[in-house]
Amino acid sequence: MRYLLTKLTVAFIAVGLSAGCTSAAKNGIAGESQPVSDSDRSLSIATQDVTLNKGDLPLSNSVKWQTMSKEYQTIARGTYQLAEKAIMQMEKPAEPWVVVMDIDETVLDNSAYQVGLDTTGESYSKAGWANWVKSEKATLTPGAATFIEIVLREGGKIGLITNRDASLNEHTWRNLLEHGLPLTAQNACLLGRSQADITAVDNESFLNDKDLRRSHIASGNAKCFKPNNSTVTWNKSHKIVMQIGDNIEDFKQVTQEHADVDVVLTELNKTLFLLPNPMYGSW
Repeated sequence: MRYLLTKLTVAFIAVGLSAGCTSAAKNGIAGESQPVSDSDRSLSIATQDVTLNKGDLPLSNSVKWQTMSKEYQTIARGTYQLAEKAIMQMEKPAEPWVVVMDIDETVLDNSAYQVGLDTTGESYSKAGWANWVKSEKATLTPGAATFIEIVLREGGKIGLITNRDASLNEHTWRNLLEHGLPLTAQNACLLGRSQADITAVDNESFLNDKDLRRSHIASGNAKCFKPNNSTVTWNKSHKIVMQIGDNIEDFKQVTQEHADVDVVLTELNKTLFLLPNPMYGSW
């Protein structure tokens, strides 16, 4: 989810990571055709061969934690491992089933972009964020690739509901595939945000701006992005068995203002999985 971001063409070299970063240098580079191990993915932000307008200002604590701490890597990978276990142990529905995932800071890691904002003192602009998305340089969130592979292997599909503008879907799709994710028009539905998603919020049926798209996947009315002019349609109803994101509004009919944490906790690490992101959010 993107609420507080801004522009950049990024190449980030994380400071302060230990000597193990050598093997991570290849990790997350645009154009990498095959996924790497989770131990390497956890350091995906360590080095990227991209250009960066990097200034001399210090990193904020939130960005430093996201990009340099072992705590972040441990929590992110641990959350996905819990989700993997839940998928493998659940009784699979007879009907088509899907895991709905956010993209930013859930599947794709944009922390290098945030580093650029901090070190140059820049702030969010819609145009700047769009330029970053178009650069297709986001890396993978630790643990995401293995989880997606397991869902598909178990017979499920992936619904990617992002608040990136729908006009940027093609760039987002290419960025995902560049990391070797086995996504196709048949097994994955990418849905960027449109004005219809915003105006659909009525505080009754739709409480947040992803609820309309979730309902379309469930009902078989999703207008998924069609890579390479694919003719594949998601015109069958799908059972949503799990939701994963870095923001509480990545969950059905939940808002930051009115979320009942006690209710969320009853499904946390069962059907709802929440990844850490101190850099930005709906808060």
